[in-house]
Amino acid sequence: MPKAFYFLAEFDGETQRRMAGYYNALREHGLTGQQTKGIPYHFTLGDLQGNEAALIARLEEICAETPVISFRIDHVGLFGLRVLFLEPCVTTELLGLQGAFFDEKMPWTPHATVLLDENPEAILRAIPLLAEQFEPFEARVESVALYEFFPARRIRRCQLQR
Repeated sequence: MPKAFYFLAEFDGETQRRMAGYYNALREHGLTGQQTKGIPYHFTLGDLQGNEAALIARLEEICAETPVISFRIDHVGLFGLRVLFLEPCVTTELLGLQGAFFDEKMPWTPHATVLLDENPEAILRAIPLLAEQFEPFEARVESVALYEFFPARRIRRCQLQR
């Protein structure tokens, strides 16, 4: 079976702390979810198959040419009653980053998952808890990482330019 690789746009330290705080507030109410644990909060730019060495080279080339991206995370969103996430105000810079990795036009919704759960009741319990805590905030994408899933394996992380 071919390997599936993913490019993940990772957030700055303060955004990581905020996101972890939102998740910890849910966890205090017994909501743990099935999202991948142990990886930084991020926007998944997309997935693809390919040669690992070529993907690393592409990652390094794009990161060397791309500045850190600032944006505002401004609302809570849902994918059905399965995924609860925070979503940014989409900017041309975010779209450009995703487009640099994926030449084809593909549907993309930048979002940072807070809770993924197959049980709709868990998501329904989590919505008001997150909404009560959430306030819009400024965030940054500072690095992009190449991962293989599952299990999660970070292959390479590259910093964007400051």
